[in-house]
Amino acid sequence: MNNNFSTLVGLVYEGIAEVVPWQRFAEGLRVALEARNVFVTLHHADDGGSDVFVVAAEPGDDIDWAAVESAYRAEFMEDDPFRPSCMEPGQVALTEPSRMASRSHVFFEHLGIAQRLEIAQSLRICIAEPGGIRCWIDVIRSLQHPDPLFSPADLALMRELSPHLTRALELYARLKRQETEKAIYESMVDHFALGCILLNDKREVIHINRVASSIIDRWPGITIAQKRLTLTERVAQVALNEAIGKVISARCQVEPVHAGELVRLGGCQSRLMGLLVYPAPLLHYYRGGQAPCAVIYLSDLTAHLEAFRPTHPPSLSRIGQLFGLTRQEATLALFLAYGNTIAEAAQQMGIAETAARNYSKKIYGKMGIASQADLIRLMLRSISFLR
Repeated sequence: MNNNFSTLVGLVYEGIAEVVPWQRFAEGLRVALEARNVFVTLHHADDGGSDVFVVAAEPGDDIDWAAVESAYRAEFMEDDPFRPSCMEPGQVALTEPSRMASRSHVFFEHLGIAQRLEIAQSLRICIAEPGGIRCWIDVIRSLQHPDPLFSPADLALMRELSPHLTRALELYARLKRQETEKAIYESMVDHFALGCILLNDKREVIHINRVASSIIDRWPGITIAQKRLTLTERVAQVALNEAIGKVISARCQVEPVHAGELVRLGGCQSRLMGLLVYPAPLLHYYRGGQAPCAVIYLSDLTAHLEAFRPTHPPSLSRIGQLFGLTRQEATLALFLAYGNTIAEAAQQMGIAETAARNYSKKIYGKMGIASQADLIRLMLRSISFLR
């Protein structure tokens, strides 16, 4: 029992980071309790079908337990006295299908697998965490087992595991929230077309986002070789090395204050690249090769602002919604923001210059501005809504 308990506790906490959470724990529990099956079901509050359903089964078990679970929820769970909504966190329940109401037999017969299930007894424990994730664990003993009923020692093991399962579920929920926040922030950086490269204390690249990868693929003057960011322009490489050294040194100061080091990379087909080297936040309990020490932001400064193109349909729609402009007014606003004169914009739109000037007056009135320069500034501030 003690060996089983120690092993299972380890698997409980290791299961948080598994691709399929608690898969190895489910199998470990099945073996420890000599069960036919173990099911771990994670119910995310009001998620409408995005639950995680983990199965551990005896070798040779060919029953589609996911289908059984789906049918159970649709046809029987509402009448189950031990469904999650009716169980208290930490509660352990035992059921014997042979002694249950006739509806359970109708349910299993409907599935056509009544004989194949051969369930002698089912042990269920319910777990919950404050954020709204509920979990139940089902352990199934077969009629073919020499001792088909769970013993007091089996129940005691589940009760001992209960607080560990609860803590692990809380950690799992916290990890998922952090993963969600990370994905949101990463998509926000991508949204602004800003490349991002993380370096460790050895100046090695440990992470690169999609935008940075795309920029490097397009630029012949910048590569990643042997985990190092390498520039073919020698002067820029020296400047980059010095910038990285400065921000890493500044990061270790008692009160690090650093505005970042800017490096210019040009001379490649009349294009200009900006690299901003910035110190990564210092986390006192996070060290080692995977701890970021410096961040390099990359921006292709000569790239066309697709969002400002007058022929970009999403921008037309959003500019109209944002400033209350008609489609013609939004089109003219984008032409002017793109650097065209009134006369050039009118020609591009196929309208008279006097009509374009009338439109511009309406645009300026609706946007509360007085000039094309004001329009450009306001549109630049709105770029996050146009991308």
